[in-house]
Amino acid sequence: MSQPCLNLATCYPNITVPLGYICACVTGFSGVNCEVDERSCRVGSTCLNSGTCNTTGNASTCVCALGRTGVHCEYEDDVCSNITCQNNGICVSNYGNWSCLCISSELYSGTYCQTKSSSLRTKEIVSRSFAGVAIGCLATVVGFILIMDILKYFFNVDPVENEFRSWKEKKADQRREERRQERKRKNKVNPSKQPVLAVRFQYIHA
Repeated sequence: MSQPCLNLATCYPNITVPLGYICACVTGFSGVNCEVDERSCRVGSTCLNSGTCNTTGNASTCVCALGRTGVHCEYEDDVCSNITCQNNGICVSNYGNWSCLCISSELYSGTYCQTKSSSLRTKEIVSRSFAGVAIGCLATVVGFILIMDILKYFFNVDPVENEFRSWKEKKADQRREERRQERKRKNKVNPSKQPVLAVRFQYIHA
């Protein structure tokens, strides 16, 4: 009446044994009171993380929940192994689910961080425009240098030399004019250096 047998075992009175009863255990349990669990699928220990244990003969297998793997469902399934996030995004796995973590929500969005924001597209257009202008200016300078070299070494024409000679002549004329103006200015400032006329009076007796 005290039901000493465990795990659904059946208790039979038997005065020939010291305890006065015998437990008839169900399959998978043993012991005096059927307290020893010998099943291949033991609840709470065989399959972890909500996995389901299936028994086939004397063998058992675990059917894992979504996002889990391993013999006992002890590992988290890496679903990010087949996911490629764009624009330096990072794949984050969470129990069978995944998501791409973008480097900046203000620059990229979308399932795979594949969508660029309008501000980023504008910056890229402006950057390409500046790059085009810089390349054009550089090409112009290089072309000018090549033309000057061709004129100088193949046609003995040096426009730079002519310009330089003309510039030197202009500078020389300018310096001469400055010196002339300086002399005029000094003559005005120092009138004592101007020549002085002397008048001599002579008396004549009549």
